[in-house]
Amino acid sequence: MNVAVRPAVAISDIRRMFEGIVPAALCTICDDGAPHICFVSQVEYVDAQHVALSYQFLNRSRRNVLATRRAALSVCDPYTAASVTLQLEYLRTETTGPLFERMRAKLAGIASHSGMEKVFRLQGADVYRVADVQRVPGRRELAAPAPRCDLAQALRAVCDDIAGCGEAGELLDRTLAGLQTHLRIEHAMLLMLDHSTQRLVTVASRGYATSGLGSEIPLGHGVAGIAAREGVPIRIGHMTMSQVYARAARNRTEELGLGAMAEDEIPLPGLADARSQMAVPLRLFGRVQGVLLVESSLDQHFSYDDEDALMVLAGQLALALNLVQRQEVDEAPAPAAPRPPRGPELVVRHHVQQDAVFLDNEYLIKGVAGAIFRKLVADHLAHGRTEFTNRELRLDASLKLPDIADNLEVRLLLLHRRLEERRAPVRIEKTGRGRFRLRTERPLRLETLTS
Repeated sequence: MNVAVRPAVAISDIRRMFEGIVPAALCTICDDGAPHICFVSQVEYVDAQHVALSYQFLNRSRRNVLATRRAALSVCDPYTAASVTLQLEYLRTETTGPLFERMRAKLAGIASHSGMEKVFRLQGADVYRVADVQRVPGRRELAAPAPRCDLAQALRAVCDDIAGCGEAGELLDRTLAGLQTHLRIEHAMLLMLDHSTQRLVTVASRGYATSGLGSEIPLGHGVAGIAAREGVPIRIGHMTMSQVYARAARNRTEELGLGAMAEDEIPLPGLADARSQMAVPLRLFGRVQGVLLVESSLDQHFSYDDEDALMVLAGQLALALNLVQRQEVDEAPAPAAPRPPRGPELVVRHHVQQDAVFLDNEYLIKGVAGAIFRKLVADHLAHGRTEFTNRELRLDASLKLPDIADNLEVRLLLLHRRLEERRAPVRIEKTGRGRFRLRTERPLRLETLTS
């Protein structure tokens, strides 16, 4: 009876050796039996029995692998100097899908932020079964560095913080505060996916000079867009020359006026000197609802363990957001006596094509949040209404909300905060569970433009 031999070292215990700080060496055998050694750009942990190597060029090593289906890989711990050798069996090459996209993002994901994703091209992800892992003897090993924090304890603390949240705004704020306080992640943003436009919209951020509320990322662009499209975490541990080149090219394009920002675009928050980034998807009912994006100005700030912890948190957050949106509606409060609006008319200009809304020619919001605001203003002008419910919005077919996980509460929160941020003379304020009020300080006039 054949019994599988357990490797002397578990792959999960050496994941940080795959980060690329110290290049991995790949050894293959040529036709004449001579060994051939080269350095590989990327080693990706797949699971407890498999790793993947980047395939960029049709070189001697790859020809040897395709001929023998065998290779040996030497990796080194950049902190302790420990070294191990993996005996590999080639299985297949993936050219699409989550694994390929994850590796492509690590190779050239930073360039993707600036539209330069073709600077470096990954042709495929070569998947190997790990037959054996052995430590290299005779090396003097150093003490491992102390972890940034106890991830398990920190994750539990964040989950405890958000467990009692009863509304979306509190939930998002406590999540980002918990990342900062417990996980020591200073810069983070939450983006929700608008399925109708296939764009991610920033609904909360922490640690940045500007909030960036309402800023957008197209699906498939940058690490956040790829994480949303593929439904997998994307983590980049250090910046390469591709980022320097991409940033310089983009800056020059903007100087020439070739890439000017549209009047309805909000700058995305972010670190100018980011050295590490990680994006994890918020998944619910098998669908991506949004992305949690974290950054650091330090190289290799986020590890595989951070990735695991944030994936757990993202799942908890997606479920919690869904639950707070399904709360029963309170009984209607007594309507507040509105103060008569004063001053000049506030022109609310609504562009039907993108549901973009401008207040006195200054951009406010677009997409579903823009459509909601247009409806509130129209009902207010036509019928004098100031009191509204989430339920009636869900039943309004003109808003085109999805049947599952419509994120209505988050969209209302985004609209509320954009109006607050703009100090607009019209606001929405929560009056109970599932209820809110439109408050106006100036007379409104609604203009609808179809082109």
